[in-house]
Amino acid sequence: MTTVRTEILNRIRTILNRPDLPFPPDAPPLLTADERMTVTHAEGAPRQLAARFGQELTKLYGSYEILDSAVEVRLALINRLTEWYAEEEAARKGPKPETYGQDRMVLSWASEMLPVEGLAEALTDTGWTLVAPTVLTTPDALDSVRFIRFGVTGVEAAFAATGSLLVVARAGQSRAASLLPFRHIALIPFSRLYPTIEAWLAERRAAGNLEALLRAHAGWNLITGPSKSADIEMNLTLGVHGPKFVHAILFDDARVRSNEGSENFETLETGD
Repeated sequence: MTTVRTEILNRIRTILNRPDLPFPPDAPPLLTADERMTVTHAEGAPRQLAARFGQELTKLYGSYEILDSAVEVRLALINRLTEWYAEEEAARKGPKPETYGQDRMVLSWASEMLPVEGLAEALTDTGWTLVAPTVLTTPDALDSVRFIRFGVTGVEAAFAATGSLLVVARAGQSRAASLLPFRHIALIPFSRLYPTIEAWLAERRAAGNLEALLRAHAGWNLITGPSKSADIEMNLTLGVHGPKFVHAILFDDARVRSNEGSENFETLETGD
């Protein structure tokens, strides 16, 4: 096998050294650090990046809304869960199976790890329960979340150019919340929104903590829209390996911090 591999590499080198070939070019200019990794592009103020993120997510069969206050975020989360629950009830055929109350539960990160305060209390007041599992390695633990249809998480980062979410598993941030439920809601503060993944990497490198961050957490998931699969004829199916529905709630966390308690419920922009 080693001999065959060597012969193949030698043949490639010989072919590439032929003077009549148009490639590789003679003395090509070296790429700059910015050019070397950039494959997508986005720019603009945070709200423009949020709009771009939403446009890209919509192309991928997801949905989004852009908000200003913590009150709006809590209300939007409750409204989305209520609408989804009503859709599932309306589409149900036959008798309702026993779910042991899990149909009104939301698989979640621990409430203190979510980017908006008061979500657990707001959901409890409207008949929902946040469930943040610490261990899902036993049959009993899996049974306790088996019928939960909805999940909510924050993000480590989000990338406007591709509509992608970077979700990291750590204590209080179960990866199950973004992978197991049929419907996933991601809460994205503007401070976690970047033009591209390269911009996030550059910021982490400049801060000197990229390597430590990568080594500290084993579970990294880059989520780009709902789960998708296609057969040989390219018939697309959603929800095969993860959530079929992904909804992003983007919000100005700088304004949330300065105007906590605002009662402005107007949704500024949505995409469904």
